[in-house]
Amino acid sequence: MPQYELMYIVSSNVSDDQIPTVTDGVLQFITGLGGKIVKEEQLGKKKLAYPIDKTRNGFYAVVNFEMEGSKLADLDQKVRTAEGVIRHIIVNLEETLRRMAKDAEAQEKMNQNRAANAKNQKPDMAAEQQNLDAKIEQALGENA
Repeated sequence: MPQYELMYIVSSNVSDDQIPTVTDGVLQFITGLGGKIVKEEQLGKKKLAYPIDKTRNGFYAVVNFEMEGSKLADLDQKVRTAEGVIRHIIVNLEETLRRMAKDAEAQEKMNQNRAANAKNQKPDMAAEQQNLDAKIEQALGENA
């Protein structure tokens, strides 16, 4: 089964003693749809980058899970309508890892090309420096 990551923010309007209830509800959404929770991490209360529904702080939580892709729309709908959750995002981890590997490969190729270009340019730079030194000596010799 594909692996996914769900990050969600619980509103600061939800009291601190009710946050475990909200997070347990989200975990039940996942398991209720046949998903398997791999890892759950609560990042704690943090200041939001911008106010959401007149809220400046939120409780962040991240859940890594495995689930059939066909059930993601149902999970998205349930989290969207969950009481207290003000924002969420679901990311396909396998696709993200593939993209990161592809980007690393492209970066390595670019670095190799840069190194090859730098090697090719150094002898030319040295030759130009010698020519420049000779021209300066010649110009100084004519003025003396």
